[in-house]
Amino acid sequence: MPIKVYKFILFHLADELWAMPLLPASQFIACEAITLIPGAPKNVLGLVYHGGKIISLLDTSGILSVRAKRANSRTCLVFDYQGDYYGLEVDSGNNTVKSKKIFTDRKKKNFNKYIKINKNKVYILDIETLWQQVKIYD
Repeated sequence: MPIKVYKFILFHLADELWAMPLLPASQFIACEAITLIPGAPKNVLGLVYHGGKIISLLDTSGILSVRAKRANSRTCLVFDYQGDYYGLEVDSGNNTVKSKKIFTDRKKKNFNKYIKINKNKVYILDIETLWQQVKIYD
Protein backbone atom coordinates (compact mmCIF):
# COMPACT_ATOMS: atom_id res chain seq x y z
CA MET A 1 0.00 0.00 0.00
CA PRO A 2 1.54 3.35 -1.02
CA ILE A 3 2.20 5.94 1.66
CA LYS A 4 0.23 9.17 1.22
CA VAL A 5 2.38 12.28 1.00
CA TYR A 6 0.81 15.66 1.76
CA LYS A 7 2.14 18.80 0.09
CA PHE A 8 2.01 22.23 1.71
CA ILE A 9 3.02 25.78 0.92
CA LEU A 10 4.46 27.69 3.89
CA PHE A 11 3.95 31.33 4.86
CA HIS A 12 4.76 33.64 7.75
CA LEU A 13 2.08 35.54 9.63
CA ALA A 14 2.55 37.31 12.98
CA ASP A 15 6.01 35.80 13.52
CA GLU A 16 4.61 32.29 13.10
CA LEU A 17 5.12 29.79 10.31
CA TRP A 18 1.89 28.39 8.85
CA ALA A 19 1.15 25.75 6.23
CA MET A 20 -1.61 25.52 3.66
CA PRO A 21 -2.32 22.55 1.40
CA LEU A 22 -0.71 23.11 -1.98
CA LEU A 23 -3.62 23.97 -4.27
CA PRO A 24 -3.69 24.67 -8.02
CA ALA A 25 -2.17 28.02 -9.04
CA SER A 26 -0.66 28.59 -5.55
CA GLN A 27 1.77 31.50 -5.71
CA PHE A 28 2.84 34.57 -3.78
CA ILE A 29 2.11 37.97 -5.30
CA ALA A 30 2.18 41.61 -4.24
CA CYS A 31 -1.41 42.80 -3.78
CA GLU A 32 -2.08 46.38 -4.75
CA ALA A 33 -5.16 48.45 -5.50
CA ILE A 34 -7.66 46.54 -3.39
CA THR A 35 -11.27 47.22 -4.38
CA LEU A 36 -13.62 47.17 -1.40
CA ILE A 37 -16.89 45.22 -1.62
CA PRO A 38 -19.91 46.73 0.19
CA GLY A 39 -21.72 44.10 2.28
CA ALA A 40 -18.92 41.52 1.97
CA PRO A 41 -18.34 39.05 4.82
CA LYS A 42 -16.11 40.55 7.54
CA ASN A 43 -13.06 38.46 6.64
CA VAL A 44 -13.11 39.49 2.96
CA LEU A 45 -10.89 42.54 2.45
CA GLY A 46 -11.91 43.12 -1.17
CA LEU A 47 -10.94 42.22 -4.72
CA VAL A 48 -7.58 42.37 -6.46
CA TYR A 49 -6.90 42.06 -10.18
CA HIS A 50 -3.74 40.14 -11.09
CA GLY A 51 -2.64 38.34 -14.24
CA GLY A 52 -6.08 38.52 -15.81
CA LYS A 53 -7.78 37.06 -12.75
CA ILE A 54 -10.06 38.60 -10.15
CA ILE A 55 -8.94 37.47 -6.69
CA SER A 56 -11.04 37.66 -3.52
CA LEU A 57 -8.60 38.85 -0.86
CA LEU A 58 -9.15 37.33 2.59
CA ASP A 59 -8.10 38.80 5.95
CA THR A 60 -5.84 35.98 7.12
CA SER A 61 -4.92 37.60 10.44
CA GLY A 62 -8.62 38.05 11.27
CA ILE A 63 -9.41 34.47 10.29
CA LEU A 64 -6.55 33.09 12.40
CA SER A 65 -7.06 35.64 15.21
CA VAL A 66 -3.44 36.81 15.15
CA ARG A 67 -1.84 40.23 14.98
CA ALA A 68 0.11 40.50 11.72
CA LYS A 69 2.73 42.98 10.61
CA ARG A 70 1.56 45.47 8.03
CA ALA A 71 4.15 46.35 5.41
CA ASN A 72 3.82 49.04 2.75
CA SER A 73 3.17 46.39 0.13
CA ARG A 74 0.90 43.49 0.88
CA THR A 75 1.97 39.95 0.13
CA CYS A 76 -0.73 37.47 -0.78
CA LEU A 77 -0.80 33.72 -1.20
CA VAL A 78 -3.09 33.22 -4.20
CA PHE A 79 -4.75 29.88 -4.95
CA ASP A 80 -7.46 28.39 -7.13
CA TYR A 81 -10.40 26.75 -5.37
CA GLN A 82 -13.17 25.25 -7.53
CA GLY A 83 -12.33 27.61 -10.39
CA ASP A 84 -12.35 30.78 -8.28
CA TYR A 85 -9.25 32.65 -7.13
CA TYR A 86 -8.58 33.66 -3.53
CA GLY A 87 -5.72 35.42 -1.82
CA LEU A 88 -4.59 35.15 1.78
CA GLU A 89 -2.92 38.27 3.12
CA VAL A 90 0.38 37.13 4.70
CA ASP A 91 3.56 38.75 6.05
CA SER A 92 5.84 36.79 3.74
CA GLY A 93 5.96 33.66 1.63
CA ASN A 94 8.15 30.65 2.04
CA ASN A 95 8.67 27.37 0.22
CA THR A 96 6.81 24.12 -0.22
CA VAL A 97 7.22 21.00 1.92
CA LYS A 98 6.02 17.42 1.96
CA SER A 99 4.81 15.51 4.99
CA LYS A 100 3.79 11.90 5.47
CA LYS A 101 1.83 12.58 8.64
CA ILE A 102 -0.66 15.17 9.89
CA PHE A 103 -1.11 15.56 13.65
CA THR A 104 -4.01 17.03 15.67
CA ASP A 105 -3.70 19.37 18.64
CA ARG A 106 -6.82 18.61 20.66
CA LYS A 107 -6.30 21.73 22.81
CA LYS A 108 -7.01 24.05 19.86
CA LYS A 109 -10.55 24.62 18.58
CA ASN A 110 -9.83 25.87 15.04
CA PHE A 111 -6.93 25.11 12.73
CA ASN A 112 -5.78 22.37 15.09
CA LYS A 113 -4.02 20.17 12.54
CA TYR A 114 -0.28 20.51 12.12
CA ILE A 115 2.82 19.06 10.55
CA LYS A 116 6.26 18.89 12.09
CA ILE A 117 9.17 20.74 10.54
CA ASN A 118 12.49 20.40 12.36
CA LYS A 119 10.55 19.15 15.41
CA ASN A 120 8.41 22.34 15.45
CA LYS A 121 4.63 22.39 15.06
CA VAL A 122 3.49 24.20 11.93
CA TYR A 123 -0.28 24.60 12.00
CA ILE A 124 -2.27 24.03 8.83
CA LEU A 125 -4.78 26.51 7.46
CA ASP A 126 -7.13 23.87 6.06
CA ILE A 127 -9.70 24.82 3.43
CA GLU A 128 -12.81 23.42 5.15
CA THR A 129 -12.16 25.38 8.35
CA LEU A 130 -11.23 28.45 6.28
CA TRP A 131 -14.64 28.47 4.56
CA GLN A 132 -16.39 27.99 7.93
CA GLN A 133 -14.65 31.13 9.20
CA VAL A 134 -15.16 33.25 6.07
CA LYS A 135 -18.67 31.99 5.25
CA ILE A 136 -18.31 32.45 1.48
CA TYR A 137 -19.84 29.06 0.69
CA ASP A 138 -22.84 29.19 3.05
